[in-house]
Amino acid sequence: MRVIPKPGILNKLQEDKKMSEQEFADFLGASRSSLWRAKLPVDDNRFSLGQDVMAKILKNFPDKSFEDIFFLEKLSQVCYGGSADDAG
Repeated sequence: MRVIPKPGILNKLQEDKKMSEQEFADFLGASRSSLWRAKLPVDDNRFSLGQDVMAKILKNFPDKSFEDIFFLEKLSQVCYGGSADDAG
């Protein structure tokens, strides 16, 4: 599983604060590029959301719960041939 932001939530939080990209990044204590990567669709290879950025978002929005901003996405596991019986 991985933690991802709810679609559009970071933009909404920024709009509610009436801040530019740079102002919002500064408010969070994150770089503008980290914020940009966190706002990308999760299926974009450039998407990235580090634990440090998640912590900064939660710290700066104490009225929001983890579940208000993020959710857990299940990742499928791919088996590359063989079976558990083959191990050993």
